[in-house]
Amino acid sequence: MIQFNLPFKIKEICLKLKSAGFEAYVVGGTIRDIIINREISDFDITTNAFPDEIKSVFPNAKPYGDFGTMLIVEDGIKVEITPYRNDAPGRKPNYTFGGTIYTDLSRRDFTINSIAYDPIEDKLIDPFGGIDDIEKRVIRCTGSTRRIWEDPLRAMRAARFQAQLGFSIEASTLYALKAQSCELATVSWERIRDELSKILTADYNFEGLITLVITDLMNYIIPELMAGMGVMHSNKPVDVLEHNLIACKIIRNTLSLRLAALLHDIAKPATAVNGEDGIKFPKHQIKSAAVAKKILQRLRFDNKTIKKVVLLIENHMFYYTKDSSLADARRLVSKVGWENIYDLIDLRVADKIASGFDTIYSPGLKKLIMDLEVIKEENSDYQIKDLAVTGKDIMTELKMPAGPQIGEILNFLLDKVLEDPSLNNRDTLLELAKTYAAAKS
Repeated sequence: MIQFNLPFKIKEICLKLKSAGFEAYVVGGTIRDIIINREISDFDITTNAFPDEIKSVFPNAKPYGDFGTMLIVEDGIKVEITPYRNDAPGRKPNYTFGGTIYTDLSRRDFTINSIAYDPIEDKLIDPFGGIDDIEKRVIRCTGSTRRIWEDPLRAMRAARFQAQLGFSIEASTLYALKAQSCELATVSWERIRDELSKILTADYNFEGLITLVITDLMNYIIPELMAGMGVMHSNKPVDVLEHNLIACKIIRNTLSLRLAALLHDIAKPATAVNGEDGIKFPKHQIKSAAVAKKILQRLRFDNKTIKKVVLLIENHMFYYTKDSSLADARRLVSKVGWENIYDLIDLRVADKIASGFDTIYSPGLKKLIMDLEVIKEENSDYQIKDLAVTGKDIMTELKMPAGPQIGEILNFLLDKVLEDPSLNNRDTLLELAKTYAAAKS
């Protein structure tokens, strides 16, 4: 017997609706997550009350999104109350309220989300076998596979639930994803981006991504990834596409890192060159960064995320050996910033694991990690702004006009400080600037 241990606030909301003469059911993903003991942050309630009637019962409720949903936030709990819908299935700007809990459940995407529970009457409604599918860990369309293409984003939602829950997709449902995959082209990039982000940051993201690949949905999300299918490495057991997917699977779970891992080698097929030692991908990281930028812009990611992901991809082939100096560590930090340096190391490690290499932490990588601990004590970002002189100081002391030469001198001084931070004082840097300027004149 399933125990539905709902917060008191949820029962109270249902009781208020019932006391006002309406039906009230906790529904959808809330019930699914209770059954599998998954943490719940949001609760969904459906009712035969219309939006204005919900408002009369809960004066603090506010309209939220589409379909007449009203939002209540109390005691840190977010509750969405949505009227039953009685319109014909499909994507429509005009929808009709009414019907019953059964007609409402029949419109939902998957059986695992088509379950309702009345906490006042302790009544469970499961007309499509959702509980059985939850127990079998199966994702199946509600009623008909047509459910998916009433809103093509549901195809990505199937992959997302797979990625989040670790469930498998029932055969007919999986076939339906592939049969109508082209319908995803009608969905906005913003909606696609949001579902993709949820897939990437889920516990079973690899399985969800594989579903996107084998159903051809990826051709309408990131088609550039598909070019890596069948492009083999000379030193790795998998092709370029699978290498990217594995790297994304194993890297630390932040959205920017998982995007970087997914796209880090995306331009390898375009840079492939056959040589005596097998296939090579010269400067693939530069091209991959450029391609990744276009992809992320197309998917409408924010500029901060794009900048970080592109920076990580562009520098993921950094060179560091057991003989590298502290100056080399400073230069790397200067290039990517302290806020990105350890993410860059994580990307390198994920790249190595996805490559099947026996040695993950090479002597050079171990030394870099130790060297970073040393230079942390210098408390510098190793940028021009950290120099003890400014461009204005140089123009004043050297009596030089503004222009490109000032920037050249500042870059020269920064390189000297990267070699020896003790040089970073005003008098020393001005002397070095004078010497450099004289040599150039």
